[in-house]
Amino acid sequence: MSESRDSGLGTVLVEKGLLSEEQLEKAFKLQKRDGMRLKDAVVRLGYATGEQLIDFISENADMSYVKLTVDMIDPEAARLIPEKVAREYNVIPITVIADILTIAVSSPFDLSSLDVTTFASGYSLEPVLSDEEDITRAINHFFEESRTGDGLLAGEEDGIEYMRKHEDEKSTINISAGEKPIVRLVNILLIKAIKEGASDIHVEPRTDDVRVRYRIDGSLKVAKVLPIEVHNPLLSRIKVLCELDISERRKPQDGRFFARYRGSFVDFRVATSPTIYGESVILRILDQSKAYIRLEHLGFDPADYQRVMDALAEPHGFILVTGPTGSGKTTTLYAAINEIYSDKKKIITIEDPVEYRLENISQIPVDAKIGLTFSSILRSVLRQDPDIIMVGEIRDGETAQIAVQAALTGHMLLSTLHTTGAPETLPRLVDMGVEPFYVREVVRLIIAQRLVRKLCKRCREPYVPQEDELMETGLPPDGRYTFYHPVGCDFCGNSGYRGRSAVFEVMRINEDIKALLTMEISPLEVRKKAVEDGMRTFWQNAVSRVLSGETSVGEILGKIPR
Repeated sequence: MSESRDSGLGTVLVEKGLLSEEQLEKAFKLQKRDGMRLKDAVVRLGYATGEQLIDFISENADMSYVKLTVDMIDPEAARLIPEKVAREYNVIPITVIADILTIAVSSPFDLSSLDVTTFASGYSLEPVLSDEEDITRAINHFFEESRTGDGLLAGEEDGIEYMRKHEDEKSTINISAGEKPIVRLVNILLIKAIKEGASDIHVEPRTDDVRVRYRIDGSLKVAKVLPIEVHNPLLSRIKVLCELDISERRKPQDGRFFARYRGSFVDFRVATSPTIYGESVILRILDQSKAYIRLEHLGFDPADYQRVMDALAEPHGFILVTGPTGSGKTTTLYAAINEIYSDKKKIITIEDPVEYRLENISQIPVDAKIGLTFSSILRSVLRQDPDIIMVGEIRDGETAQIAVQAALTGHMLLSTLHTTGAPETLPRLVDMGVEPFYVREVVRLIIAQRLVRKLCKRCREPYVPQEDELMETGLPPDGRYTFYHPVGCDFCGNSGYRGRSAVFEVMRINEDIKALLTMEISPLEVRKKAVEDGMRTFWQNAVSRVLSGETSVGEILGKIPR
């Protein structure tokens, strides 16, 4: 701890009346003599207890205190700042959600450390207070790789622990020279995918080789090309992890396994499929640390965010999240559940499959093989006295009608539906056989969303857009604007982008829109009324992201409907 940082704390201790000038001087002398921190000197001299100091610093720095452990830290987030910055200022990132980097600090009154960390990471900071020793321990843990070279073959520190079930049947497998080559290969592929933030791993046999690709921020990239000889052992190893039939190569199989890597708990969903060159396999990667995401971190416009919160505050009704496959609908549902969770409410979810595990919430997986469908489970759930029900997806008219009936009888329903936009959702419900009267009575809010890639903040470059580009976005050509375009660097894998963010349409169901609900309802009429009510369209929200420097014009063109 540097003297300047301790001096900042000392000044606050005196200004707030916890210490006198004389006491502070004695504490500084003890600190200098014994080479300890100012906080420890204050405690040793009996001027305050450790708990009193933590409460005092937390209150006056306006930061919450977190008892930091390695398991709490996202490994990818930890490395968003250089090791030199982390050690010099005793800070370490914990998680990153959207543009917000939650970071643990031990010297909250040292503003220079926050400025340097903001610059080094490229993110907006949300600092929390933690003990210096806990931060140092975490820094030593997560920057071990930088002292051992590649890291993937570094031994026990890079061990990956596999679990066939959520919390038992553990079998730890470390990458070491003694492991069988195919075991090490699978470990390396999985760890590399986790480190790079991949959402899926594709293992694809071809005529003479096996191509492994990672889907990162929605785009596929080749991670490795392997000799064809490793194909069958590679598939067998993956099947062993999720207890699939190794001998069955002609039929598709589905399975899953869990893993813990450097404090992160990861769920792998596995699907095999026979091709003309042999079995291909896709592994879906779900980082369980994302289960507790909050709505405020999803990127809602302030007015849209307030509309969502107002709808969630109602005692009953139907809230729908819509969009294509892979647009982040389930993440939005989990964020909504996190906002309204309370010990006073009974919350039940029906999912296919259960993507993230939430404590204190009853989560029921769909299993069509034994007759556990969305509709059959929903009927049963209504007899379990729930306050809030989350249905993973409305797939058919039967489920839609049961969900609407549940909302009519005093429950809050949250679910997803595949539609192109928020206004198109109401006609879709009517087409599924739900009476317009019921739609009018129960639907409170519709959230439609798409995902766009975010520009890498370390390498993006500003430029002044030309008139034709302004016309493409719908902005006045006589305005003065600054856009950003992707460049590419090591941090973003030379793609120019890192991470994704959702673009929303949030439509509340007001009286004007209810009046349109008939069997011949027109999406265009609904959209017109929704815009009159203040709904920001996909395109308007996307252009605002361009203006803020979060994404590029090239990224939204062709991806976001106008």
